[in-house]
Amino acid sequence: MRAGISRVVVEIIILVIAVALALLIFSPISGYIFGSLGRTATVGGASQIQILSASSTDGASWTIYVKNLGPGTVTYTGTADWRVYIDGGSCTVDNPSNSGVWSVGTTVTVTCTTSTLPTTKQHNIVVYGPGGTQAQYLYYPPPS
Repeated sequence: MRAGISRVVVEIIILVIAVALALLIFSPISGYIFGSLGRTATVGGASQIQILSASSTDGASWTIYVKNLGPGTVTYTGTADWRVYIDGGSCTVDNPSNSGVWSVGTTVTVTCTTSTLPTTKQHNIVVYGPGGTQAQYLYYPPPS
């Protein structure tokens, strides 16, 4: 027997060095890889919507203007694809009653009826649209 380091210890040291080098190489690359995968998921992904304004003359019939922000078009099949809640209470959607394709940058007018709410008070309006879209809006009464 000769004096020196055991073969098993040398193999363990080489294995530890190989793992450390792999981690050093993979760490910067992983940010790029996972970032690219995340961006790929958003291409053609779910559209986002925004409520531009809401109004009511009598507190029972509401008109809400909703814009498709993109990135894609949304198809709807009538009132069944829309849900509107004002202050947590359901508002029955009357329009759009027909089906259509909602292009990016265009606005859809949604009308609904609910029990009479005071138009001189703030209201929280939430719209759940087609394709899993949703938007929230805080209605402020017009100045008198």
